[in-house]
Amino acid sequence: MSLAAVAGSDFSRAFLNQIELGRAQPSTQNLRIIARRLQRPIDYFLEDPGDSSAALELALAEAEISLLHGEGARAESLITRILARTVPIELRTRAQLTLAVALMKQGRPQEAKPVLDDAIVAAERAQWHQLLVELYDRLGSVHYFLRRPHAAGQCFDRALERYESAGVADPVLKARVLGHRANLHYVAGQPMEAIAAYESAIAAAAQVLDMPALAGIYEGLALSFQQTGQYARALTYAQKGLRIFETLRDVRMAGQLRLNMGDMLLQQGRAAEAERLFSDGAEHLRRIGDRELLPHLVAGMAESALEAGLVERASDLIEEAIDLSTRSTDPLATVAVHRVAGRTAHARGRGDSAHRHFERALEIAVTIENPDLRARVTYDFARVLEAEGNSAQAALRFRQAYEAGRADGSRPSAVSELDA
Repeated sequence: MSLAAVAGSDFSRAFLNQIELGRAQPSTQNLRIIARRLQRPIDYFLEDPGDSSAALELALAEAEISLLHGEGARAESLITRILARTVPIELRTRAQLTLAVALMKQGRPQEAKPVLDDAIVAAERAQWHQLLVELYDRLGSVHYFLRRPHAAGQCFDRALERYESAGVADPVLKARVLGHRANLHYVAGQPMEAIAAYESAIAAAAQVLDMPALAGIYEGLALSFQQTGQYARALTYAQKGLRIFETLRDVRMAGQLRLNMGDMLLQQGRAAEAERLFSDGAEHLRRIGDRELLPHLVAGMAESALEAGLVERASDLIEEAIDLSTRSTDPLATVAVHRVAGRTAHARGRGDSAHRHFERALEIAVTIENPDLRARVTYDFARVLEAEGNSAQAALRFRQAYEAGRADGSRPSAVSELDA
């Protein structure tokens, strides 16, 4: 292909020639145009050991976009290639943040933690305040995913403290951290604290009256600064725009909210409304191949059907949920599914099967620092025993449920991933 064909009307042939000779550095936008016209993937520009910073920045942007499309493995591949090179420390740290998110999206929080720890050391040394807020927020999500609520809370608090003390002005980022902190209160069985935290998150987000429009403004600013050669400021605004789009398209966060709301509706006896929420969340999660949160939502659908007296439908759904839970790494999914399976088996008159499901749920529940979860499973088991006429065992289980409920713990509807 000729230089003229590659250049088109976007830039001159002389400029392309200077790029070929290594005397000019293309902007990220220009490199994207060149890649499209040459019909080459972005990876192609990483094959030369002398990668330009623009090529590396573009690869990082491609990795972030891959995450938005649910392509965690591709994002990981792109970032791994970036980190294999000698790159500026600020770019390396941002790449580590993206890599950690990619690992979490693939259900590998244990691998994400050391990546974030290393990035935080670099960011603390350089005092990159906004980046530190993001890093601590993601580290909190890792701890939450690993069922370490205390450590997660410390990270979210650290993110908020840095946000305030450094004067960071990014309402979308603040709303995200506050939302994560609110989720932590919710799953810890602290409804009043959760309400206050959710209200704070909403107040922060309310500063952004039109999030898609603001994302467009950020994108325009990024392109304007890029054209003047101010790449650092351009990237800052580009990242702000990307974060808004990520928030708007976060299927897992939407699933989390549907799970929480559905659980509340079930407790209020509004089974039909609850099932619609669970069903919508499950449908979206299937599209992105989620394995961690989906079993919770399908179990919620089964319990909604059970509450509506649709025992056969509940049975079909809980069989699906059991199958899904075998492919999940989340122990809470196993507990949730077998608790509902126990209730469903009892409703079908299969006492032995019901007992096995409850015992399996309790076997896993006792390994998790989650007394409220044990209380819920034990209480449901006690009700089944009582209905079967086994008064002595029912009384014992009711007592165990009461004792577990008095301890501090997490709500049983805890989701396995915060927006990884």
